[in-house]
Amino acid sequence: MSFKIFSLQLTGKIKSVETIENKRKQLADDYAEFLKTQNSEELKAFLALEEYVTSSEFALKKKEIEGHSFKGSEEEKQLKEFQALQKATRIKNYFKVEGSADLSRYQKEKESKKLTDFYALEEYVKDGDFEKDKEEIKSEVFKGSAEEKHLKELKKLEKSAGIKAWNELEGSEKLKQHKAFEDSDKLKQYNELKTAAVSDKEKNKAFKRLSKDSAIKNYFRFEKSKKLKLYHEISGSHNLVRYNELKEQVNTDDFKKRVAFLKDNKKFEKSDAYKKYAEYKKLASDSVVTFVLKYEKSKLYKNYLDVKESFDLKRYNELKELIESEDYKKQKAWLEDKKRWEKTEDAQKLRQYETEKKKPEFVKYFKYKDSTDFDFFKNWDVVFEDTFKAQKLDDAKWMTSSLTASKTLGQNYAMPGDLSLLTNGKNIQTGNKLSIQVKKENTEGMVWQMPAGFVQTDFEYTSGMISTGEHFQFEDGILEAKIHFNPVKQVASSFYLANGSNVPRANLVEMGAKNILGIYTLSGKGKIASEGLEIDNLKKGAYIFSLEKSGANFTWKINELEVLKLTNNDLNKPLELNASSLVVDKLSGSSANFDVEWVKCYRKK
Repeated sequence: MSFKIFSLQLTGKIKSVETIENKRKQLADDYAEFLKTQNSEELKAFLALEEYVTSSEFALKKKEIEGHSFKGSEEEKQLKEFQALQKATRIKNYFKVEGSADLSRYQKEKESKKLTDFYALEEYVKDGDFEKDKEEIKSEVFKGSAEEKHLKELKKLEKSAGIKAWNELEGSEKLKQHKAFEDSDKLKQYNELKTAAVSDKEKNKAFKRLSKDSAIKNYFRFEKSKKLKLYHEISGSHNLVRYNELKEQVNTDDFKKRVAFLKDNKKFEKSDAYKKYAEYKKLASDSVVTFVLKYEKSKLYKNYLDVKESFDLKRYNELKELIESEDYKKQKAWLEDKKRWEKTEDAQKLRQYETEKKKPEFVKYFKYKDSTDFDFFKNWDVVFEDTFKAQKLDDAKWMTSSLTASKTLGQNYAMPGDLSLLTNGKNIQTGNKLSIQVKKENTEGMVWQMPAGFVQTDFEYTSGMISTGEHFQFEDGILEAKIHFNPVKQVASSFYLANGSNVPRANLVEMGAKNILGIYTLSGKGKIASEGLEIDNLKKGAYIFSLEKSGANFTWKINELEVLKLTNNDLNKPLELNASSLVVDKLSGSSANFDVEWVKCYRKK
């Protein structure tokens, strides 16, 4: 009896099958998910994201962004400069004027006709032209003027005898008649008789008679008059020409106006200069003019003109435009934002990374990424497997006879002393598990007896076996099977590895008359010898029995706990899988089952 198994069970080192299978299933599921995740585009994207957010470049950008603040920034300097200009008196006063109603009125009215006239008159008055005109006008008097001289000269000429005679006779009827008589026949006769009367008495008498004629007398009286003499003397003279010139001149409207102007004591008040001056004075008190003059002399307007083209105003407007721009506002808000980093695309990527890192598939992936948990899956391939789910045994994997029986008799046969006959599959049942059934029933079969050979014999029991002999050979690797450990002393139920014969063999497990793990060999006397570990103290129930083969070295495990190591050179060869039940003593009942839920073989990659 082995106390090793008892001790291992007592200390809890042999874990339950449920725990192992659940763990294995979970691990297998996790590995499948791991592989799916490992090959996914999502993981590629995540790893790229992880590489970026854990990079020095990312850390530097984060540090740089978090290191920014509005205080001390170029934006703060710009704002302070703008605020200083905004508070400056000259700028404040500029904006009091800019856009004001008074400025609008000023700009409108300074272009008005009143202002144009006022400025022209102001220039006239203040530049000396007015005073000059005033003095000139006031200096112009009749006394001593050319006009007075002309009038005096005319009056003097009018008083002269010649001019008087001229004025009296020129164009008179008397002169016209006198000139007309000169061409008369009477005067011609008189002149002819006067010459002829000297020698001719008759003509002399006619002459004397004619000399007494009133017309002749009047003619010669006027002809000899002083007036006519003066008239003839003045005619064509310089004085007459001068007299006529002066007379014509003084009788002109211009001359009369000039004389009137010179004699007028109020001529200045009637002058254009005075009118301009009066208009100037009137405009100087006009509300429009006074407003414009007062406004353009005001400190506010002078400041407005000084600032209008100044560098300060230009800078103010530049800064105002900058500070009111959306880009500046965004930048300022960004710099003042204590959570500016959290709002960046990189922070979003970091949050995305932190969120995705918590995704179950990624958590699981990184949990296993550098662990050894999946080493078995990575290092071992399943080369043979059966879960016996089908209702019929898979004949592509299993035979229902031993390889030896198949090659000799072509059917199962018994050995001398066997109480049961192995049927060709009749005692094999599948469907969720493999059951090799031992039944108490009479049957006939062949027994190998020396030297007769195969002999027909009666049997009280039937049983069965399965083998991979013609389908699968187990080389180095791991054999595992979930087997129900429920020993029946009268039945030897075994799951073992062999090479064409029953012995030598490596028992994955044998239960019944013996409960053992180990190796059976033939001694020199042809007897079966066993080497291994007794498991009599193993509690009934399902267990995962494992056997790892590496050349001649064998290692057994129960529920993944290593319990035995052996070496056997005779078994260092390909081996088939076999499972069978043999009756070695009469059953107390009518049947017994050997149950296997699944079997797997692994080979190192």
